[in-house]
Amino acid sequence: MIFSNPQTITSQRMQLIYLIIIAIFLMVALVGGIGWLFERLISKYGDQVNTDTWKIVQTRVVSTPKQFKRIALKKSHRRAFIDFFWVILVFGIDAAVLFGYMRLANDPILINDLFDYTTRGFNTIFPIFDWANIPTSDFFGIEIISNFPTLLNVPRFVPEATISYILFLISIVGIFLTLRATLSLFGRTLRIMNKANTLFTKNLDEVAKTL
Repeated sequence: MIFSNPQTITSQRMQLIYLIIIAIFLMVALVGGIGWLFERLISKYGDQVNTDTWKIVQTRVVSTPKQFKRIALKKSHRRAFIDFFWVILVFGIDAAVLFGYMRLANDPILINDLFDYTTRGFNTIFPIFDWANIPTSDFFGIEIISNFPTLLNVPRFVPEATISYILFLISIVGIFLTLRATLSLFGRTLRIMNKANTLFTKNLDEVAKTL
């Protein structure tokens, strides 16, 4: 029977504890960073409401929250229609390039290889890890990750995958436009609801300023 060195076991356990703590801090930082970024973007896109509605408020075209929301939401939806039109256009171009190439090059199996990392998929430019067989260790009776998984693919450029790279880049643009359009619509809606409840609120402090 082979007995493990107690010092080695203790060292391994400490390394695993440090790894868990670092992973928790990274996760918290990532979530906090994404939340902060979304908040800033929503605030930025919400400012579009000011541009669209300041005139109707200044000229007193609207006098109730309901009227303000109706007109402001209509203007917001017009902006959203334009934003999502570009999204549909980009993804339409992506699909046209894919199926057009498959037809012209007589290559019907390209669509099956797009995510492949061994031949001509766009994943050839990314590191691919064997997450299915990630190393684990027993930690007080619990199986936890003990090391990084095996690297299955080293990032490299494959000339045969050029069309996959082009399709991937177009898709990235489409995803970015989708995120922007969604956050823009969400930010404007929040701004409209907030302003509808504050613009027409009777405030004695504001009245006192005019006396």
